[in-house]
Amino acid sequence: MRRVALLGLAFLALLAVSVVAAPAYAEEKMFGQEAVKKLNELLQSGKVSPQTQSCISCHVKYTPTIVYEWVMSKHSHHLAKDAGEIYDEIGAPEWKNKIADWAKNYNYVVGCYECHGKFADKNRPDVIDNHFGYKIVTIVTRKDCAQCHPKENAEISWTWHATGTLHSPVLPWYKSILVAAKKEGANPFGDAKAKKLYEEYFPPYLTKQRDKDPVYWSFYEKFAKAVMDKAMGKLTDEDKKILDFVKKATGGYLTPYDLDWKKWVSPLWPASGVLNTTVVPRLGIKIAINAMGQFPATVGNVMSHPAYRNGYVYHACLECHGSLVLPYGKEQATIKTFNGETMQVERVKLWGWPNNGAARVDPDGSIGTCTACHDRHLFSLKQARHAWTCGRCHLGYDHPHIEIYEESAHGNIENAYGHEWNWEALPWKAGVDFNAPTCATCHISTIALETPDGKTQIVVKGTHDLVARLVWNQMHFFAAPKPIIPDKVQEGLFLHYNVLKGKMEDVYAAHQQLAKEGAPVQYPVFMGLKLVDEHKPGEFGFPRMIKVEYSGELAKHREQMMKVCNACHSHQWIENYFRTADQNMIDYDIVARYAFSLLKLAWKEGVADPHNKLDEFPEIMWYYIWHHQGRRWRNGAFMMGPDYAHWFGIVDTVMEALGKMTNWIAMALKVKSLEQQLETLKAAAQGGHMTPALAAKIAELEKQIAELKMQLAALEGSVPALQQQLKSVEGGFSQVEMQLGDVQENVQQLAQQLKQLASQLEQVAQKTGAKPAEVKQLQQAIANLEDALKTLQETAKKAEEKASVAVEKSSMAEKKAEATSGLLNEIKVKIEELSSKIDSVARNTYLLGGIALALAVIALGLAVAARRE
Repeated sequence: MRRVALLGLAFLALLAVSVVAAPAYAEEKMFGQEAVKKLNELLQSGKVSPQTQSCISCHVKYTPTIVYEWVMSKHSHHLAKDAGEIYDEIGAPEWKNKIADWAKNYNYVVGCYECHGKFADKNRPDVIDNHFGYKIVTIVTRKDCAQCHPKENAEISWTWHATGTLHSPVLPWYKSILVAAKKEGANPFGDAKAKKLYEEYFPPYLTKQRDKDPVYWSFYEKFAKAVMDKAMGKLTDEDKKILDFVKKATGGYLTPYDLDWKKWVSPLWPASGVLNTTVVPRLGIKIAINAMGQFPATVGNVMSHPAYRNGYVYHACLECHGSLVLPYGKEQATIKTFNGETMQVERVKLWGWPNNGAARVDPDGSIGTCTACHDRHLFSLKQARHAWTCGRCHLGYDHPHIEIYEESAHGNIENAYGHEWNWEALPWKAGVDFNAPTCATCHISTIALETPDGKTQIVVKGTHDLVARLVWNQMHFFAAPKPIIPDKVQEGLFLHYNVLKGKMEDVYAAHQQLAKEGAPVQYPVFMGLKLVDEHKPGEFGFPRMIKVEYSGELAKHREQMMKVCNACHSHQWIENYFRTADQNMIDYDIVARYAFSLLKLAWKEGVADPHNKLDEFPEIMWYYIWHHQGRRWRNGAFMMGPDYAHWFGIVDTVMEALGKMTNWIAMALKVKSLEQQLETLKAAAQGGHMTPALAAKIAELEKQIAELKMQLAALEGSVPALQQQLKSVEGGFSQVEMQLGDVQENVQQLAQQLKQLASQLEQVAQKTGAKPAEVKQLQQAIANLEDALKTLQETAKKAEEKASVAVEKSSMAEKKAEATSGLLNEIKVKIEELSSKIDSVARNTYLLGGIALALAVIALGLAVAARRE
């Protein structure tokens, strides 16, 4: 009995020990009084540098959350010199030697001063020279983090997370600079001089090694310094050279902020299409509106309103994509602190800040930021591994990754058991630390296996290169492999790869050309792929899907992702799933090419205008097909979200967008056909007595005359407005800059209206028998008016260049503008004469066929009604 009792006690003891030991994976308590205790212990430990202690003494009172988050972070408990241990744990010891020299022997923890005071680039323009005795920067950049984390820094720089700013609303500005640099001779595949120019102007993706060399945009660092020097009145010759280059490249503006995101239309910035619509201005319509009772203006579209500044861009596009951070001055500022005190601080004035978008461009040339996923000042591994960290940006209509994840079995498992996972483990052991993937598991994390004998084996090496396990580009127009570099501007300039064209044969041709040139990259994309149809329709056999055969890097990418899946699933499960998912890419591609061909047909037939590719119905439907519904279809298929693959995906793609697009184009083409038939009917009635058709035509001519008079009235009304704008030049050069855009727009509209007027006058003359001399006089009057408009346009352009010249030229333009009123009156008189002639023809022609006339009018009405529908 005693032995049994002892055994029982031993068992209870073991059970007690197991209960105590059970929370081995439980997280250490972070919040509450424990945080205060940890801070006091840290400050007394001798592990915090004197500089960081000085920072904490103030900031614990003024920004306490920042201080306590740092206390809870790994940074506060690890010496900088221990950074290399991370690479040992994840199986990448080769990166240890790339840690900054100062950090290798640094015996303090990573604190405030170590990040904000030991910044990597000492010449960056946003340095605060005296922050209570220290030289610091406000923004800690990717280049700064690289001092302890070189592997992650290099890998991130090769992802779309690094270039997302340059390919969002900033794209037109960025592209114009790179195009101009190429014209100057920059070429990664050229001679030594061309390569040097390339690395001077471009983020040098095409001369660096992927995932080994970090990519920075050194030109932007020089540009940011030049902008800062300009703001401070300290322009150097080098600054002036850079600023002049940018202004010339972009057509006269310095930064992408200067035009308040106006004048540009981008598929990644879709509201600009309708806001800058050409539909209403083409009809000659102007709408009078104001802003909250102020800034009254008469405009053709929203973008033209002087008070509309696209503020949403800062809180929509740039919060995920990132901004260009520009320093534009220094100041001594009085600030209010958290505890209500006031204090004087020196600070750098920054625009494009605050911002933690993934592709933020910083003043030291860093593209991409770590803090998009690793929030300050915890920099938590747990937080970065949670799906909702990615879900902050990857959600919603166009890429609902987080919603798909939550619908999937993976998301359900994480929701049920995630609170028990060992989120901080390095490496992350499948089945031991977690039992279902999050976004990080599949795309980033180092995945390991723990054997029964307690050994850890790394199975999939971690990477911050987010295309390393992907084969498809699911974000753009057609189904295409992932590009080899994330910079689509450089893809077009040097690799000759255009996703919109979507011709894979062009990609292969580009590969062959690059091989001849001895280029360091072999393909525009991670080639190659081949479609193989193993079983024809009706033929017995499985799998019943087209097979995609991958080779080269793509094969490696797919293999890496399948290794991740293999931690939980059998090989057949994985192969079948990817086989059916790949078929969705093929199906989508066929649908997208069909839809885009319809859109091109609409442009060709003239029922839609391609000048603004995002303001008419079929264009908007095409946008939804590839940018919204089509993405949901593809992402739903690959991420196990059946509702998003079906109802929000293919159903919306086909029934909603493609269905509406098809029916609209069919109706528009039918209306066009009816109008052509009507014109043929009218033409057949020429030369005889007043048949009903001829009577209808005369009525139509009278209508055209009325429209001409309305256009003339609009022209007459526009000229005084132009005169007034030019007079405002005398009010100062800055006012000219503000009004220049509107002047140019009005001049262009007048020129377009004149072309329409000339065309219509020609038609009227042919159909009424007007004398050649009369027509010639009208044409000469129009030509004179066009000359006057050209003078106005030239004057408006020169107004920006030099105020004194602008004032002088504006007076000349005023005289020309005054002359236009006389020309318009002359045209008006000629039109009146022509109108009288038509009236005379109508009075002297015998009217017959009332019934036929009614039928013709009904046909015209039906055509007009059909067009409106």
